[in-house]
Amino acid sequence: MSGTIGRGSGQPRAERDIWSWLFGAVLLVVVGVVLGLQYMQPDKRMLAVLAAAIVASIAWRLDIVSGVGLLVLAIPYPRSTVFGSTNIALILLLAIMWLLRVSQGVVERPRRNLIDMWMLGLLGAFILSFYNVANAVHLQHALNNFVVIVSAMVLYTLIVNNIRSSDDLRRLHVFQAISMTSICLMAVYELNHPGGVLIPGWIDFRMSHGDALDTRNIRVGGAFFDFELLSEYCATSMVVAIFLLMRARSGAHRVLTGGLVLLLAFVQFATVTRGGMVSLMVGLLYLAWILRKRLSFVSVTITGAVAASLFLAMNFYVAHFTRSGDLLARLTGLDTVQFENGMPMDRAPIWSQAFERMMEHPILGHGPYYAVERGLGYWYWPHNGYLYIGNLIGFLGLAIYLGMLVTLWRASRPEVRDPDDPDYATAFLPFAHAQLLVFIVDQTKIDALRNQIYTFQLFVLIAIVATTAQLARRPSAPAGHP
Repeated sequence: MSGTIGRGSGQPRAERDIWSWLFGAVLLVVVGVVLGLQYMQPDKRMLAVLAAAIVASIAWRLDIVSGVGLLVLAIPYPRSTVFGSTNIALILLLAIMWLLRVSQGVVERPRRNLIDMWMLGLLGAFILSFYNVANAVHLQHALNNFVVIVSAMVLYTLIVNNIRSSDDLRRLHVFQAISMTSICLMAVYELNHPGGVLIPGWIDFRMSHGDALDTRNIRVGGAFFDFELLSEYCATSMVVAIFLLMRARSGAHRVLTGGLVLLLAFVQFATVTRGGMVSLMVGLLYLAWILRKRLSFVSVTITGAVAASLFLAMNFYVAHFTRSGDLLARLTGLDTVQFENGMPMDRAPIWSQAFERMMEHPILGHGPYYAVERGLGYWYWPHNGYLYIGNLIGFLGLAIYLGMLVTLWRASRPEVRDPDDPDYATAFLPFAHAQLLVFIVDQTKIDALRNQIYTFQLFVLIAIVATTAQLARRPSAPAGHP
């Protein structure tokens, strides 16, 4: 050993280069053989392992912001394992990497965010709700759901503690745009292959069916396997895509972001879901009101006419040239909906029953699992995010959840309302505020936490809104235009 240390600096470097070259060559051959075998005879377990290895190795070599971006790309496509889903493994792996780098002083230490205490309170409410889980089978499901929720909270922590500048937020939006594209393309594939299989044993659309031998009225669910949640995802993502389009400066950038807006709109129509479209309209109208001082009558008139034309054209194309249904027909059929006690007839019995179930354990809730069994009958799904959370963690947890949303709403109200502001976070804040409104409105008819894949998207949304609000109000942020 001493002889090696005593040599000149050139010799050890040459030895390391030789070994590194040999190792790289062997690794390249092994990876090539494995990929070749998987191409000929794909194995779902091997594909999941390869995907996890690639994500983990890239995340280790890159910075944490890029690692978070890779998580955003990976979380819509989990694989079940003996310990849970691959999402849980990847999030915990990146969290360990982050903590190691924090301990080594490579990255900044954790910082306090405006909703951290609400998030801890929400975690405590979920823990206390286990008190009312009596059935052993329900306990197993509750534990599985609780692990997903805790993992999503860890993902929230990774985002708010590592997105520390406007440049970091811009980079994360690039990863989100890529993720939006992949999710929408999967939905397009589902529209053309209802009941088909994309990756055997991993991604299939066997739950996707329509009328007339799957040739009409197909409502795509995409990566979430739920058309209502995919509709909400497209609605909230549309706000981000419009912001990226408005910030685009080059022709190529405008083409890419404009294409993303159209792709999201197409999938939104293919879900044939009124709630998501109505929520998006409410959010865009509110956004226009926020930015009204930056808009002129001529620009609003032209934009409105173009948007209305695109809406009608897109609906006509989807309804007549694809296997999906007619969203406009469902929207214009609202006048035929009857109401009972102030609620739509198709929601009145569901919401009333969900409230009745919630009152069985009003303080702590039933636990992190919504059991539909009810003796010889069954409970309906609430189809309301607030009633769903009230059933899981009671009025205590619901109050904490609503308190978190109110805090986010107040904090995200923009002082500077200019999408061209030099500071990226300040420019995005009005759009994040409108994005939050879209989510709040849409949750009146769908429950996000019922889906273990979409749960992560919910916490990503909350984390980005909270981070944007904090970045836009940091002392070093440019003041922007008056």
